[in-house]
Amino acid sequence: MINKTKFALVDCNNFYASCERVFEPKLEGRPIIVLSNNDGCIIARSNEAKALGVKMGVPYFKVRDMIIKNGIVVKSSNYPLYGDMSSRVMKIIGQYSPIQEVYSIDESFIDLVGLPFHLINHMQSLRQNVKSWTGVPVCVGMGSTKVLAKLANRIAKKYTRFNGVFDIDELPYERYCKLLQSVEVGDLWGIGRQSAKKLNRIGIISSNDFYQADIGVIETLLGVNGKKVYQELYGNSCIPIEAIPPTRQQIVSSRSFGSDLTDFHELNQALTNLTRKAVYKLNNHKLATTTITVFIYTNPHKKNKACVHLSKTIGMTTAIKNESQIIPLISKILRLIYKPGHSFYKGGIVLSNLVKNYPQQDLFLTNEDNQRNIDSSNKSNAIRLVNKRFNESLKYASEIGNDKWRPKADFKSKRYTTSWTELLVI
Repeated sequence: MINKTKFALVDCNNFYASCERVFEPKLEGRPIIVLSNNDGCIIARSNEAKALGVKMGVPYFKVRDMIIKNGIVVKSSNYPLYGDMSSRVMKIIGQYSPIQEVYSIDESFIDLVGLPFHLINHMQSLRQNVKSWTGVPVCVGMGSTKVLAKLANRIAKKYTRFNGVFDIDELPYERYCKLLQSVEVGDLWGIGRQSAKKLNRIGIISSNDFYQADIGVIETLLGVNGKKVYQELYGNSCIPIEAIPPTRQQIVSSRSFGSDLTDFHELNQALTNLTRKAVYKLNNHKLATTTITVFIYTNPHKKNKACVHLSKTIGMTTAIKNESQIIPLISKILRLIYKPGHSFYKGGIVLSNLVKNYPQQDLFLTNEDNQRNIDSSNKSNAIRLVNKRFNESLKYASEIGNDKWRPKADFKSKRYTTSWTELLVI
């Protein structure tokens, strides 16, 4: 019988750690962990680190002794490197199917229906080319639904005998049920922590318990989304591939500072930098914003001191998209909420009520106002082009300062693929 639907989930293995190994081959086989912003918590682990019992989300300082004792390699997160490597991997994956959904930085769904290939061989070719061309290892799970493809990927990673590719549709019914029995219901794609708790309360512990349950009970308990997951386990595709990503509703750029900030100009410097990152994303998605929020707050973990959270949101009649328009507004909003005498631990900006970046005219603007908007757009475009070519050499005055706000990154590798000055030298 020919499947009406067939999906593959391609997932990079321990992606952050794998990116680090590409440019430092000596790390192959060694335990690696990657830390969050400000070198705070563990956000990624190699298989070797997992085998040593290193847990996700644990603060670095709590396991520092264990890390030293076991010779674990520590890396600060390097998002420019990971983002660029992800882009390269996704482009290769896209060559293996006309329909692709980039699901996350290290995962992609592709549609396999109608492809004139032996699918296992086709996916083995994908694995080999991704590894050969980028150095990043991937595994592939295939199934007639996205939930099944996700489950199949779990098996492809766990059992080496499948050589990184597994088609769950090939399993006999008895073995399929046995597989579901070995997977906790909370590990199913689409079943979150709270949903798993609800299911556990009525005795649904394993994925097989979920599979054997009455669909009416599942829908009553979890709603339409839970019902979709249930039906997908039976091979009925309910969650289509999103080849065209939905329009973003907001862009958030925030950061825990390297040290607490008390001075307005230091805060303004940090927020200007964060604004430029947000506007870069805004422009990449060809969007403009009509609402801006600025927020700053003190450390909530300090004893005997209440957390002070300050924020303000403003709306605009005309959508804007340029750095030279948005950055001055951020400074003005910060000036309105800033209170001296506090040590601010974190801050950020939110661009919301996003719209497609079509030319939009305010009926009440004068010719002089329109010309000012055109000049602003031209200035921002020129700055962006210069910075792209000369490694972010142009800065706004509000960005210049002592960099006290910059987060700690004591173990950061180089931006091997995105900076001319940090290219790997052999």
